[in-house]
Amino acid sequence: MQTQRNFLFAAAVLVFSILGCNLPNLESAEATRATATMMEAPVTIIVIVEETATATLTPTETPIPFTPTPDTPPEITLSKNSNCRAGPNNRYNIIDQITQGKVLPVVGRNEDNTWWQVVNTTNRECWIFNENALPNMDLSFVSVGEAPPLPVAPQGFQVVDQLCQPGANQFSVTVRWSSGGGDVSAYRIYRDGKRVIEVKPDKFNYKDVNAPLNKNLTYEIEAINENGASERAIQIVPACK
Repeated sequence: MQTQRNFLFAAAVLVFSILGCNLPNLESAEATRATATMMEAPVTIIVIVEETATATLTPTETPIPFTPTPDTPPEITLSKNSNCRAGPNNRYNIIDQITQGKVLPVVGRNEDNTWWQVVNTTNRECWIFNENALPNMDLSFVSVGEAPPLPVAPQGFQVVDQLCQPGANQFSVTVRWSSGGGDVSAYRIYRDGKRVIEVKPDKFNYKDVNAPLNKNLTYEIEAINENGASERAIQIVPACK
């Protein structure tokens, strides 16, 4: 009987020992829940941006353009012998002929910087083509110079009569035009690029009695004044055969 009680006691101790091993560790469970809570809690990142002052212009603060003032005066040196004309294109009269190497002060330019207005050795203003000269600096700051007026090209230039007589070896061509306006001192007429006559400003027709045969002819007319010549008006005449 005593032996049976000892066996039951030992069995009971064993059962409680097994149950004790399977009970949850309270401290371990609390630590696990705390870790889970930390992992599940949202993380907020705060970014601090410092304000940076930005310079702005008020509507009344308009930037003032800077115009450079050279330490030396603007000049050109001629790279070849050059005509110096009354204005900035080849239709102006030649004022002077200046030799290569000459240094000239620049007092003006045309709008596209293709001609320089200079002062020659006789203290007269005239114009040099830019491809004939080397500037001593960027001359874009130089003011645009004024050029004297040229006459307007003759208007209504046309062939009004022609008489072709190949048997008699004669050919005559008559042309007519009207004034284009402006100051005109004369009209110049060209045939195939060669001047054939210069007529007074009140004459508006011309008869070429010695026109050559067997070739097409090109007639041109221009108005002239003291500054130069106008653009040319052109007429083509078929050959007299």
